[in-house]
Amino acid sequence: MRRTIIYILLLLMSVGLRAQEILPYPMDTIKGKVYYKYTVEKSIGLYRISKNFGVTQEAILDANPVLRTRGLRYEEVILIPTDLPATPKKAEEPKEEKTKLEEPKEDIKPKKELTKPKAEIAHPKVELPKPEAQTAQPAAKAEQTEIAIAQPMVEEPADTLVEMIVVEDVGDSLLEAEEIVYTDTMRIAYLLPLQAEIAHRNTTIDRFYDFYAGSLLALKHYDATYRDSLGQKHTTYYEVHTHDVDKLGGPVCELRDSGVLANMNAIVGPAYLNPATVLDEYVEEHHIPMIIPFLPQLTSGRMSQNPYILKFNPSEHIQIHALMEHLDTLRSSINIVLVDAYADKMDYSSEIRSLRDSIVARGLPATRITIRQILADSVGVALKDSVNNLLLFHSDRYSNIQLLMPYLLSGKRSKQLTILSHYAWQGERILLPQLYTSVFQQPEGEAYTRYEEDFANYFGHTLSSTHPRYDLLGYDLTNYVLESLKAGEFHIADSIYQGIQSSILFTPNEHGGYENTHIVILEH
Repeated sequence: MRRTIIYILLLLMSVGLRAQEILPYPMDTIKGKVYYKYTVEKSIGLYRISKNFGVTQEAILDANPVLRTRGLRYEEVILIPTDLPATPKKAEEPKEEKTKLEEPKEDIKPKKELTKPKAEIAHPKVELPKPEAQTAQPAAKAEQTEIAIAQPMVEEPADTLVEMIVVEDVGDSLLEAEEIVYTDTMRIAYLLPLQAEIAHRNTTIDRFYDFYAGSLLALKHYDATYRDSLGQKHTTYYEVHTHDVDKLGGPVCELRDSGVLANMNAIVGPAYLNPATVLDEYVEEHHIPMIIPFLPQLTSGRMSQNPYILKFNPSEHIQIHALMEHLDTLRSSINIVLVDAYADKMDYSSEIRSLRDSIVARGLPATRITIRQILADSVGVALKDSVNNLLLFHSDRYSNIQLLMPYLLSGKRSKQLTILSHYAWQGERILLPQLYTSVFQQPEGEAYTRYEEDFANYFGHTLSSTHPRYDLLGYDLTNYVLESLKAGEFHIADSIYQGIQSSILFTPNEHGGYENTHIVILEH
């Protein structure tokens, strides 16, 4: 298994420049005002750019309104306002910018004339919390002129010069130019407790390696080329930034403070509560969606209200609601048997109390029995004929009720009996049917067969058939992230992503955040 960990070092520029000095950057005059055209360098922020050019951050934002909603992007061209006097241009002879420095050869064919259409088409809007600006990717690199308009390069045959044009319409305006391909660069950070320095790992650590392996395979499988609604071709390049973080939050604090995460389009992880809490305010401030794959609960308060946190594991409340909705549809054909162990209901776990209270509140058909009656082989008194008797125990730990199994098997006789169990019980050797809620389904179909073959070829080994498969969880969640980045929205209402093992539906919870609510009821 490949365990690649990529660390990014933050580079800062510290050279100050005076605003009135003519700097060695391309210039453009727009509506009588002169601007520098600056290509954003790696890991440089708006504050440093403003200092380097001697202008305020607000002036740069006014010249580039799109930056107010999604921030800077590496290698995009932005406009820097200056106080330099504008030089009038001849309208009848627009200057052509060339990207090749060599002189034309004698056998070069005449350049084809490209007409400039009338209507402008703005760059497609992306409604990500932190969208990526799209730019056209030519065969050769050239300067851009407008940040809000797609900037394609038109590639002529090999014996002509390459010129840059601004596409302001589609269709006939392209004339004889080759197809334009728009490119995006998306950056995904994985924050996982891989603990690479530990020589002897256990199954808890191995599940994170499995998760990461499935994520890498999702990136390998994903088709990064697609066409938008206008028929224009797009290709997306992905940068994967993987950081080995612990469960305490120290390394995540360092990443947050260094600014390494500021340019991410999405974060997958962390796996534990403390590091996730460290990034709570940060991801909201920088508009970075953070998909949390392992945590069942978030802390109460602002973290659960953060619209940039998407929690995969549904809360206890969501699971109970899904189970009650299912039982409501079976009302006429079930009898819920409540096993009483304590006189005071507060002695039960919170989940058991919530289940029992929900059954009573819904008025579902139910009978009661005590542990003493089960041990006395009197379970039959609580069972009914011609219906499915669903047994709800007093504990959510299987070890606490395991000794009751022989008595249940001997006392049920010809009556139908099913256990309302918990997800963790589905791996136990229970000789009665179990009904439980789950976000995981047993994988099957052609997609799964292809996945298994490619996994073995890519990593050189296969995984066991334990359920759930954490590699499949990484595969499904990463595919969800990739599809969301392409669509421009991370939580599309009433839209279920169908994964190999996990189907995902992120919806607003009662606090204002987002969590997966796609739960299936399975019988084992």
